[in-house]
Amino acid sequence: MNRCMRLFGSVAVLCAVSLTAFGASDDAELKAVLERVVARMPSLANAVPVRSPVPGIIELRYADGVVYASADGRYLFGGPLLDMRTRRNLTEDYDRERRIDTLAQVSERQMIVFEPQGKVKHTLTTFTDIDCGYCRKLHNEIGELNALGIRVRYLLFPRAGIGSDAHRKAVAVWCADDRLEAMTYAKAGGDPGAKTCSNPVEAHLALGRKLGLRGTPFSVTDTGETINGYMPPEGMLKRLAAAGASR
Repeated sequence: MNRCMRLFGSVAVLCAVSLTAFGASDDAELKAVLERVVARMPSLANAVPVRSPVPGIIELRYADGVVYASADGRYLFGGPLLDMRTRRNLTEDYDRERRIDTLAQVSERQMIVFEPQGKVKHTLTTFTDIDCGYCRKLHNEIGELNALGIRVRYLLFPRAGIGSDAHRKAVAVWCADDRLEAMTYAKAGGDPGAKTCSNPVEAHLALGRKLGLRGTPFSVTDTGETINGYMPPEGMLKRLAAAGASR
């Protein structure tokens, strides 16, 4: 987990071999553990402590993810927390929920949405850079994705940052009279100009970083899984169907 690498300098992987609850501890004990941790790391003051499947270990869930703490508050480490019996990544289970909740707070009025003509089978929320080669390849197949019942909601993520040429293009696409047409034109290599208006691009950049984006395209499925990079339409449909079936 990159968050924990930044916090602690290394990643600890704990293999859960027991599904025993956190002893007989009650909410007061969980609160006491959090207080011990916060005394050493105040940045976790708003974390929510919950019982881990591993005896003596609790989860501390916070805005950017989850870390784990020993009952005495001395040891703090990052995931992934793996259940070797069920082969489940318990940390990722929480992260999927967090991604869904985070994106649910973003109005679709702040997105550029390409809708299927018929029934929507899946929704894909994709952070895109106008000039990114694989982003363009994905958009070149937007019609096929839509035909397969995949709804694509774009968030703008100019990787070069605010003030870059990619940022100018992203803002111009957003400010166009027809955003769908402008997006397709820009993805085909056209220059959308320099039109400006009130726009959500900076907020999209911050949101992508919060969700752990490392490159574009970066997509979040309707079940909260992440897809890093390009995937062809049929492969995308299979991936989305498998993610839904596993929930």
